[in-house]
This record gives sequence, C-alpha cells and structure tokens, in this order.
Amino acid sequence: MSIEIVSVHKHFRPFGLASGTNAVDGVSLSIGPGELVALLGPSGSGKTTLLRIIAGLETPDSGEVRLAGTTTSGQSVADRRVGFVFQHYALFRHMTVFENVAFGLRVRPKKVRPSEADIKRRVTELLVLVQLDSLADRFPNQLSGGQRQRVALARALAVEPTVLLLDEPFGALDARVRRELRTWLRRLHREIHVTTVLVTHDQDEALEVADRIVVMNKGKIEQIGTPAEVYDHPATQFVAEFIGDVNILEIPGRPPTWIRPHEIEISTFETLDGEVGEVLDIHEAGPVARLAVMPQGTGGRPIQVALTRDRVRDLALTRGQKVWISPRKARTYGSPSI
Repeated sequence: MSIEIVSVHKHFRPFGLASGTNAVDGVSLSIGPGELVALLGPSGSGKTTLLRIIAGLETPDSGEVRLAGTTTSGQSVADRRVGFVFQHYALFRHMTVFENVAFGLRVRPKKVRPSEADIKRRVTELLVLVQLDSLADRFPNQLSGGQRQRVALARALAVEPTVLLLDEPFGALDARVRRELRTWLRRLHREIHVTTVLVTHDQDEALEVADRIVVMNKGKIEQIGTPAEVYDHPATQFVAEFIGDVNILEIPGRPPTWIRPHEIEISTFETLDGEVGEVLDIHEAGPVARLAVMPQGTGGRPIQVALTRDRVRDLALTRGQKVWISPRKARTYGSPSI
C-alpha cells in the first residue's frame, strides 16, 4: 500500500488566542509499498500530527492523503484499515495476551467477523511471529515492557492493516530493551513487508530501523533520504546537528564546514595538515573515548573527538596535553565528503 501526502497543512490555535502554530506546514511526501519510513524530529516538529493525519485521527486544514492512489477525504479510521501502535501499550488489563490480540477481530461486524477457528489460527500465528506464543494465557501485568509492546504490535497486525503506524513505540522502555526491539522490528518488517511509518525522536532508532528517514523541524521537512544519506550528507545545519554528534567550523567568507567526531585524527607529534590544540577533557564510555580539544589561539568552541579507548591509551593522552588534530573528512551541507 503506497502513501502519498500532498501539501498537507494543519494549524492549531489554542482557545482564546488570536494566533497559533503550524503543526504541519505544507508537507508533501511519497511512501512506497512495503517501505519502513521514520518521521524523525524534536518535540513539536509535527511528526506525530502528520502520523495522526495519515491515520484519520486528525483532519488536515488543507491538502490530502492518498492510500494506494485513492484520497482518504471523508474516510473513517476503520475504512483506512490502518494499524496504530502507541508509546503506551493501551492493553486491556483484564484480558489475556491471546484475547488482547484477538480483540480487533472479535469486535468486527458479524457479517465480516472471522470464525472462532480462524481467529484462533490468526492469533496463534501472530503470537509465534512476535515470539510470545508461550505467554498466550498471561495477563499484561505479568509481562515485561518489551513483551507488552510486542503484544500491542500483534494486536495492530491482527486486523491485517494495509498500513502500520508506530508512534514512539519504544519510548517508554529502557535503553537495552529498546535496542533489542529495534533489531526485532527490522526483522519482523522484512517478514510481513507491510507499509510502515515510525515516529521517533531517537536518531539511533531511525538510523537502525528505517529504509528512509524524513527529518522534520517546525512543521516542515528538512530532508528525506536513506539513513546513510541523511547521516553522511545532511542538507542543512539542523540535520547535521540533530543526527549524531558534529563539529561545526565557521570560517569567514566560506560556508560552514562540519566534521563528525569519529572522523578526526589526533597525533602527539606535529603534522603538516594538523591544527595544534589542548586536550581539555577525556571521557570514556564503553568502547569509545570522547575528547574535548581546544584549538590553540582560536577562542572558539572545543572540538569533539571520538576515539577508541585503545587508541587513547596507545597515544597516552592526558588532560592538558598538546596535540595536533586533522580531519579525515570535511563537508559543507548537502555536499559529498572531501
């Protein structure tokens, strides 16, 4: 199922105020059948509002949404056959895992409701797919957060949606569980291949899971591209700074240049292309050491450098040490690396 968003606007004006906010400001976007697209941006960027417009939970002030080439104007949420998974699982506490997943099938009108045998078969298949078949008889309060979110996803898939919409589905979970579920979601999507739109403010989540990323800011699209494209070739300074750590170097008379911390070399000996600086700080986090290096005599901002911990030990780096820094890559916005 393809999704086409055409010049969609949505303005919110708080009651009693003369002006408001353009939550979605002239957004156009095409999503191909079977794609997994992430809407990525900070709070207030318009990503959740756009997701709700696709679902039919919000009505745009202008523009339209087309599913498989057909406009959704006037269609109800049920008519769109959209599966929706929220950040908070919204499971029925008095129902077992099996009954939670079966709920959407059981409440269908009688003439289109599957038989009990078909419901049992469909739910069992889904519980196997989300790796919860052994927990079918448990209740939500007997599950972990990650397991509850998988139940919520299975429930959304039970009604065989043409489009799956995920609104910060892993936001309430701890970091380790989020990482596990990102890997699991990517594998699941390869199996079911349903057109999926994921809203997130987590850059790592978008980079790891999505086929394409739509970076949003203040109701507009800043850039659309594959994870590699938006990370390696950001179109704007906002994208460069929002997706991953970055050093912005401003040189009078030239466009701003940006460099990722892991793309900087450090030497304890003078190099021809290196810039001398002083190590202000060294912070080790897992396998990576993050350094702050102040270029000599600039009075500017420290340069952030990421090295392996082994590299830091090989160089015997310490705070206050004089070093030479050399970028392996330097870019302007929208340009290839140089």
